[in-house]
Amino acid sequence: MLLQNLENEIQTLRLVLYDLGQEVDDYSSGKILLLSKRLDEKIIQYQKLKKYKCHH
Repeated sequence: MLLQNLENEIQTLRLVLYDLGQEVDDYSSGKILLLSKRLDEKIIQYQKLKKYKCHH
């Protein structure tokens, strides 16, 4: 369940970033950087959880 929630959050963040990137020419804008950081954090959480579940 937690993995599925993380997958959904990651997909949502990717879509939001894509849409925002289409609207904004400045990729160093604060909003894009913040969302990108959140996406990175969610991907790391997902990878750690998936690795943990595979070993247990």
